[in-house]
Amino acid sequence: MRIFVKRENWEDGIWMRLPATKEEAEQVRERLEEQHPSVMLPFIGAVDSKFPELENRLVGEIVFPAKNLDRLNQMAERLGSLNGEEEMLFRAAFRLEAPYTAEQILETLGHLDRYRLHPEIRSLEELGRYLSQEETSQLPEGLEVYVDYTGIGRLQQEDRGYLTEGGYVEKRKDLMEQTDAGEGQNREKESETEKRQETEKMEKKQGVFSVTLIRESFKDRYVRFALPLPEQELAEKKRQAGITEEIPERVEIFTSIDGLLEHLPPGSTLEELNQAARVIEEMETCSGIDWKLTFAALEAELPGTMEECCRIIQNHQTYELLPFPFLVPESYAHYYLEQEGFSIPEGLKDHFDYRRYGQEKIRETGAVETFYGVVVNREHPICLDHGERQELKLYSPLTLTTFAGYPLFPALLHGEKMPAFQTVIRKEIAKSMREYGAGGLAETLYNQLLSGKISSIVPDVEEHQGQLWGVAQICTKGELTEQELSGLKKEWKEIAAHGWGDLFASRTLNAGNIRFHAGFWDTERGENLSLMTEEEFGREVGGFEIRM
Repeated sequence: MRIFVKRENWEDGIWMRLPATKEEAEQVRERLEEQHPSVMLPFIGAVDSKFPELENRLVGEIVFPAKNLDRLNQMAERLGSLNGEEEMLFRAAFRLEAPYTAEQILETLGHLDRYRLHPEIRSLEELGRYLSQEETSQLPEGLEVYVDYTGIGRLQQEDRGYLTEGGYVEKRKDLMEQTDAGEGQNREKESETEKRQETEKMEKKQGVFSVTLIRESFKDRYVRFALPLPEQELAEKKRQAGITEEIPERVEIFTSIDGLLEHLPPGSTLEELNQAARVIEEMETCSGIDWKLTFAALEAELPGTMEECCRIIQNHQTYELLPFPFLVPESYAHYYLEQEGFSIPEGLKDHFDYRRYGQEKIRETGAVETFYGVVVNREHPICLDHGERQELKLYSPLTLTTFAGYPLFPALLHGEKMPAFQTVIRKEIAKSMREYGAGGLAETLYNQLLSGKISSIVPDVEEHQGQLWGVAQICTKGELTEQELSGLKKEWKEIAAHGWGDLFASRTLNAGNIRFHAGFWDTERGENLSLMTEEEFGREVGGFEIRM
């Protein structure tokens, strides 16, 4: 890995590889003095690593003196020595523990044995089956097929661990209990890191949202606060963090309301979250909120704006969850007839078309099946028409890497060599998609409102001007707003870099006598990474003809 060493008030800096010897570190220090003499201590301005998530944590870390460099070297050595399974364990531990400093990252690396990898669990459905083994064993015979294991996996995936592309990583209860007992006996020796983590936990309990804005400066690096806030105070917090953009990249948001963030519009600004927080706080104070019912209503209505979200939250009691989980026309017909007090004569029951009657009443009442059950609105039918089916594509540079020489070094493949691998890559994509349903990678979307508007996401490759490009082929239910499109781009980057794409990039492909890897969003070796719509791609590349 590499770090970009710089000083305050200096745009430039020097890249330094880690681990670094004392001599190499001293050379960097001397070059810094020559180029930018200052009394300010050098700090990390950027990070180049196979773990891109490290950048948000390490930027601002002081590089020198020696104890700091030793800590960074230890971290780099440990990260570089991780095997494939350990990388999965670390990604999960990093997600669950959220270490903020090199010292904390070292601590996380030091207890990866607290986690266990289940490589056989690769999907939400498999995870749901694993997590519900005990309950499933109690089901009467034949009813297991009606269990939504994918929903169970989605709801509980981070209760005990984290689902990676390499399998499900779970906290080992036995080791965690031993660790907790040992810490209890030595509480007076608690580190400053542990104290800060405890403080952060307390902060998260305050307000509807707990926000951390990350400053570019290493000094007083974090600006933390809870929402809701008066608008002027929120603006002041953003000013303190040096954030001017509408949707800041350097932001971490937590909430104690499980499931809330994924049921709000994607790409929500701090101001929009503040608006939602005010509504939620007011509702919780006055009458309380049935979150299961509210999430069902949001999932059914698929609001495109925060104003619509807030209106649904405020009026969530006008919705009703029906006493059956799945929207089956025959079941709905029997329910509706019973609610209306209708009785079908005995002699006509065998001839009554419950299915057609149920379908008609579903359309009339706007009943919608959600993850939480079937929901209706007692005041008006829920609109089921979100617009005509739309197709769009997202293009990104495809990174093809082979390994040559001894020891093996990565080498990028360019130009005329790349199109020859198109068929090989497509066949491997098709194989990788077998474990997904008809919607492809759409089922891996985090935001549930966005998920409801995306029918399918299928990766592909296309050749343009002698170059291969990675493509996400997307089908939507109606036209996406700019905010939804922006949220979709962010989620596709995450899928391509750390989800399906990370696992796909680890596959060794063969084209003749060349072994290579294909990366859809390779932040380590990718060149000029960008994500473009079809229109943007056409302008960037020029007039192009799609070759299939």
